[in-house]
Amino acid sequence: MKYTHITFVAFLCLILAAGAFFSAKDCEAQRRGRLVRAVQENIVPDKVDAAASAVVEIVVEANAPKASAADAKADSAPTDSVREFPGTSDQWKDSLDTDWIEKERKSHMIPKHFDNRSVLRGEQRDGHAYGRYTKADLLLWERETERLVLEGSRIFHSAELLGSTNGTSCDMCHPDASNTHAETYPKYQVQLGRAAILRDMINWCLENPCRAEPMSGDDPRMRAMEAYIQAHSTGKVVKYGKH
Repeated sequence: MKYTHITFVAFLCLILAAGAFFSAKDCEAQRRGRLVRAVQENIVPDKVDAAASAVVEIVVEANAPKASAADAKADSAPTDSVREFPGTSDQWKDSLDTDWIEKERKSHMIPKHFDNRSVLRGEQRDGHAYGRYTKADLLLWERETERLVLEGSRIFHSAELLGSTNGTSCDMCHPDASNTHAETYPKYQVQLGRAAILRDMINWCLENPCRAEPMSGDDPRMRAMEAYIQAHSTGKVVKYGKH
């Protein structure tokens, strides 16, 4: 009777373990499905062909372990903290506002991305510079670059994200990045007393009008703001050193 009881308990434990295993697999499959749909809805336009959609799905599958790690980190963090965005780049931060990209587009003027469809024309052979690229590649380039510019816009217009201690944001002096003249750098900056590049002047503005801490060159916020300001120089002739 004793052995029968032990056997029954062991059998019950085995059933529970199997159930937990298959339940976890189902959850993982559902999570990947949601990721694929999210990427297709937010990155791939409605009119993209089936082949492009398939490529995006492969990219999502390849990044699934990375996304899982980001999700796990977010789940373990306090709910009021900023979590890592589970996407193709570690730098993105998302304050649980999944519509921030569309809101930023509607709130501020963002220059149109260059149309790169010309790279798909002409010679398409092995060894050619653009011989292996497809429509899906062009979509990825545009969405990732626009995302960087939009993130720069969000920071540029936010005293909080800039770390300002007096409520000043960049747009108060430079609406829609006006008078930033990214096309004139590098040049001698009188305020700094030396030749400077764009990020040097951004840091001067952070420390003085904004009363914020300067950002390092590899700070994701600095990279995003440089992208946003440079995007607003679209169509302008580069004339470094111009005052």
